[in-house]
Amino acid sequence: MGKDKKNKASKHIRCDVQFDDNPQGVFRAGDTVSGTVEIQLDKPKKFRGIALRINGFAATSWSAKLTGADAKNVASKKKAQFNGREDYFGSITYFVGSDVGNPLEVLAGVYRYPFTCEIPPNAPSSKEGKYGHIRYVVKLSLERPWKYDHVFQVPFIVQSHADLALAPDRMLQPARAEIVQTFYFGLTDPLIVTATTPRTGYAPGEVIEVTVHVNNQSSVDVRSITVKFQRVDTFLSQVPVVQQHLEHTVLEERTIGRVAGRNDAVFEENILIGSTVPSDEERCRIIMTRYEVEVMIRPVRSRKKLLLALPIVVGTVGLPKTLYPMQLLEKEREALGLDRPPLTPIPLESPPPYPDDAQPSTSRAFAADGPTAPTSTEEHEFEKGSEPYTPRDFDEND
Repeated sequence: MGKDKKNKASKHIRCDVQFDDNPQGVFRAGDTVSGTVEIQLDKPKKFRGIALRINGFAATSWSAKLTGADAKNVASKKKAQFNGREDYFGSITYFVGSDVGNPLEVLAGVYRYPFTCEIPPNAPSSKEGKYGHIRYVVKLSLERPWKYDHVFQVPFIVQSHADLALAPDRMLQPARAEIVQTFYFGLTDPLIVTATTPRTGYAPGEVIEVTVHVNNQSSVDVRSITVKFQRVDTFLSQVPVVQQHLEHTVLEERTIGRVAGRNDAVFEENILIGSTVPSDEERCRIIMTRYEVEVMIRPVRSRKKLLLALPIVVGTVGLPKTLYPMQLLEKEREALGLDRPPLTPIPLESPPPYPDDAQPSTSRAFAADGPTAPTSTEEHEFEKGSEPYTPRDFDEND
């Protein structure tokens, strides 16, 4: 049970909120929230009113410097508070009195009041982030105009509905990203890395099959490849100006094998999607959520990390199994540990480089539009002063 910072609790008042047939307080968008408020007074109290408020809203907030001009029209930067708010529904019910009535004395005893409220079908899922949140709250206020109000509040969770079968063609499209990198000012043959997933749409309990093809035509070794499945939340302010912040939450991270120069290899990683909120860039205008698989390639002695991003759409209801091949079902069983062990790098034209130093996948934690990410071609130099590189055995200190 919480309380508002501007209000005080009392040792002579106890309050409890119980949801009907839902002790965890978890609802779906479109459900009806119902329950009972119980108030226990140890002695008589005077209140102008006892009110129950139920509301759902999104709010963003952070501090940053804002460029402006002073009275002499000189540019300056001042610290400002950026905020945004969006309300989805709200109701207020007075069990006793009103917001403008005279104080009434309520005798000691136990009082129970039923309540009910409908959640809009398009309400977004509950979220908590560094720069904002989407919350749904039942708040009881015992109002006293001459003192602080007594306020008790209980949050509840709302889960939005996202059925991938409503857009099967888009969800079945594969995601693909590729990067081409040369070294020594473009004097080497290219390092070509391609990442793909067989489809774009997934639901919790399903598996993302990520394939990474490393075609290393250069003489530069690839030290490591990291695959991340992450949620990206975008927070927008409305005042004093529109500004945005991004927050990345890594749900799963894997480190896969190395590839020597003049070698070609394919790696596969099966990432199981755990319980999480669905992708949502429409229901809320100030907090948007998307997902992606990020592939990071680290060439030896290179100053830059090469990044690929594959957009992923996460729904609450997956695609019918009849829409995609049996091979994908086998991958899901494999990721769940029901079949054979994880795949090892697949050689194409030559044996796997450094077979005695193979690096197993590691997992750090457990948890979009446009299925194809743009292809990027970029050249950059090694650190100045470095000597020409020749293929060699890997050194852990590199």
